[in-house]
Amino acid sequence: MSALKLDKRDLRAFSILAVFFGVLIALASSTFFSHVAKADRVNRLIDRKSCSKCDLDDASLVGVNLEGANLKNTSLRRARLSKTNLRTADLSSAILSEADLTQTNFINANLEEAILNGVILREANLTEANLSGTYLGDSSLQDANLSNANLSSTTLVRSNLENANLRDTNLGDADLSRANLRNADLLRADLGGAILQKAKLNGANLSRANLPRADLTRANLSRSHLRDANFGDADLSRADLRGADLAGTYLGEADLNNANLQGANLSGANLIRANLVGADLRGTNMSTANLRRANLSGADITGVDLKTARFCKTTMPDETINNRDCS
Repeated sequence: MSALKLDKRDLRAFSILAVFFGVLIALASSTFFSHVAKADRVNRLIDRKSCSKCDLDDASLVGVNLEGANLKNTSLRRARLSKTNLRTADLSSAILSEADLTQTNFINANLEEAILNGVILREANLTEANLSGTYLGDSSLQDANLSNANLSSTTLVRSNLENANLRDTNLGDADLSRANLRNADLLRADLGGAILQKAKLNGANLSRANLPRADLTRANLSRSHLRDANFGDADLSRADLRGADLAGTYLGEADLNNANLQGANLSGANLIRANLVGADLRGTNMSTANLRRANLSGADITGVDLKTARFCKTTMPDETINNRDCS
């Protein structure tokens, strides 16, 4: 009887081992054939330049010429695409999360509504690319070229755009909250309605940029170049504008309450109906600035020469009304 029981136990053990090894073999086979299938898709993409809706996760396409390729709705998570040529390629609605796109060529490429969270786009060329509605949160875009690109309604939360070229770029309604734009070139860029809360714009060039209704609450714009920019109705409350150049800038109806403008250049700036309540204006250059209907209640104007500034129904720091230039 004991021998019979031992045989049953052995049989049970062998059965379990058989099932275990069978599962391992099945998994290994599945992985093998998956790799083979993916390699086949990669080869077909290189040959035909088309792989719409394909699974190319973790694929290596470094330095490959994919100019004009159709990659619409394709999954390229963690793919290695550094120095790849994707000029004029269609990557709309593609998923490229955490992909390496260093120095990749995206000139005139279509990336509309693509997902690129956590991607590396350092020194990538995205000139005139369409990134409307694209998600680029937490991405690295240092020294990238995005001139004339369409980034309207794009999400760039916490992205690093330090030293990036954003000249003439459309960033209307884009979300750049907490983004790093230090020393970025935003000459003539359109940022109408953009969200730039707590964004770092130290030393950035925003000359002649368009920022109506933009939200720059607590943004750092110290030593930035803002000449002739349009900040009409923008929210700059508690923003850091120390040493910024705002000569000739339009700030009509802008909210600058409690903003720090120490040593800033506001010569010739238009601040009509601007809210400067509690603003720090010490040492600011306000020559020929338009302060009609502006509210400077509680503002610190120590060391400010207001002889050539224009006043009409202006609320002064002591809350008196100045009508010097109403006629």
